[in-house]
Amino acid sequence: MGPLILISLLFLAGSYGLSWWAKKMALRGQAVARATTVPLSQLIEDAASVAQELGAGSFRQEVKIRGKIICDTPLTAELSRTPCVSYRFSVTREYEESIWEKDSQGHSSQRVIRKSEVVASNEASVPFLLDDGTARILVHPEHAKIEQIQTHSSFQPAVAKGMGLGLGTFVLNLAINPGSTLGYRYEEHCLPLDQEVTVVAEAGDEGGQLALRKPETKDAPYLVSLKTFAELAQGNKTLVAVLNGTSIGLAAVAALIFLFGVVR
Repeated sequence: MGPLILISLLFLAGSYGLSWWAKKMALRGQAVARATTVPLSQLIEDAASVAQELGAGSFRQEVKIRGKIICDTPLTAELSRTPCVSYRFSVTREYEESIWEKDSQGHSSQRVIRKSEVVASNEASVPFLLDDGTARILVHPEHAKIEQIQTHSSFQPAVAKGMGLGLGTFVLNLAINPGSTLGYRYEEHCLPLDQEVTVVAEAGDEGGQLALRKPETKDAPYLVSLKTFAELAQGNKTLVAVLNGTSIGLAAVAALIFLFGVVR
């Protein structure tokens, strides 16, 4: 198999992968569109009515609800100290490394490259209440795709070995010789209190308490998003269009490379 044929197959594989992703995102968009938009007060009445007829734990409905985050026992983001219900952060060491390379004539030369490695990270989430102005409902965020806001980004130059770099409640004790270390990049994202979000989830009264949680239906979306209903729909349509367009472009390039390889 010639190199051009192999390259064309790689492009074709990329095209197939993007096409598969586009189909998956399209199905997710359809599932989000099908989810019922209902005021929480009405959802609570519907759940109570079903529980009265069929018993507690019988109510299940896929919904999308826009509301404000409420939590009496929030988390505190480690770097920015922001009260929130979900956060993640990472500390990345950036350093330089010398490598030796040989050219086509066997001559060796030294080159310095910049590299990075994550030396610390953490993430956490807690249940919270969603208030849509008509009522409140408990949200269990486990397994949800949670959209967050960047609350911190900074770079601290390297210090002597054995010293600590601190930010917020986080302290990084340095056991690495700083000779090749340029510094440390801190990044944090979180979902603050009082933030307006859209939750796409399954409403159910399992255990006798109505709450939003991960749907039991396989591949059903579970989202906590900063976007409105309209923005979610438009964003998904745009993503699917871009993926399909790129997939078609890769397939066309694969065909041209294949034909060129055969003709040559």
